[in-house]
Amino acid sequence: MIHPTAKVDPQAQLAPDAVVEEFAIIRGKVTVGAGTVIAPYTMICGTTRIGQRCRVGPSAFVGMDPQHRGYAGAETELIVGDDTIIREQATLHRAYQPGHATTVGSNCYLMAGAHVGHDSVVGDNVTIANNVLLGGHVTIGDHVFLGGGAVVHQFCRIGRLAIVGGGEIVTKDVPPFGAMRWGGLKGYNAVGCKRSEMGRDAIHALRAAFHRIHSRRSVQDAVKELEEIGELTPQVKEVVEFVKSSKRGVFPSVRYLAVYGANDEE
Repeated sequence: MIHPTAKVDPQAQLAPDAVVEEFAIIRGKVTVGAGTVIAPYTMICGTTRIGQRCRVGPSAFVGMDPQHRGYAGAETELIVGDDTIIREQATLHRAYQPGHATTVGSNCYLMAGAHVGHDSVVGDNVTIANNVLLGGHVTIGDHVFLGGGAVVHQFCRIGRLAIVGGGEIVTKDVPPFGAMRWGGLKGYNAVGCKRSEMGRDAIHALRAAFHRIHSRRSVQDAVKELEEIGELTPQVKEVVEFVKSSKRGVFPSVRYLAVYGANDEE
C-alpha cells in the first residue's frame, strides 16, 4: 500500500492496510494506524503517532520540529487520534520538551492551512477552519469550532462547545459554550448546544448565565452571583469553574466593550 515514489523510514510502523500515496515522505519513529491514508506530497516526521482511519494531506506537514528558539533536537511527540482529517498545507508540530506531546483528538477536522503549535492540546470533534493559527501550549476543548483565520495566543484556553468567529484574535480564555465575536463574548453557542442534543433546561440555564455575564461589567462579578444562586446545572457549573481557574483572564461581554471601549476587565 506504499506508492513506489513515496519514501518511508525503516523505523516507521505502518498498519498493513495503511496507504502512503505519491511522493509522501515518512521520516523517523512514525506510527500510522489501520485504514489511514497519507495523501501525496505529505511529510510526517519525528516521533509521531497517527490513529486509525485518518486522512492526512495532500501536502500536509505533520510532526515537524517545534518552532521554538530553545529547541535543541530532543525527542518529543505528536499524537493524533482516530478518524481525524488533516487537509492540505496544515502544519502540526511536536512538543518542545522531552516527555511532552502535542495532541490532537479523534474525529477532528483541520482545514487547509491550519497550524497547531507545540505542546497544544486539541480535544475530540474539534473543527479548525482554514488558516487558523494555534500558538504553543494552547488548549482547545471538545466540540469547539474555530472560524477561518482566527488566531489563538500562546497558553490560551477555549472551553468545550465554544465557537470563535472567523478572523478573531484570541488573547484571553473563552469559556465553555461561549460564542466569541467582535473581540468579546457575543453570547452562548446556541447552535452548537442544540446540535449536541443538550436538554432544553440546560440550554435555558446557560442562556440565563450568559445574560448575567452581559449585564455585568466584570465576568468575575457575574460568576460570584451565579455561585450565590446555589443550585447550578452541570453546564453552568462548568462555566463557573473555568472562569475561576483562568490565568489569562476571560473575555468580557461585547456589551461591556461597546460601553467602555476597552478589552480588559479593569
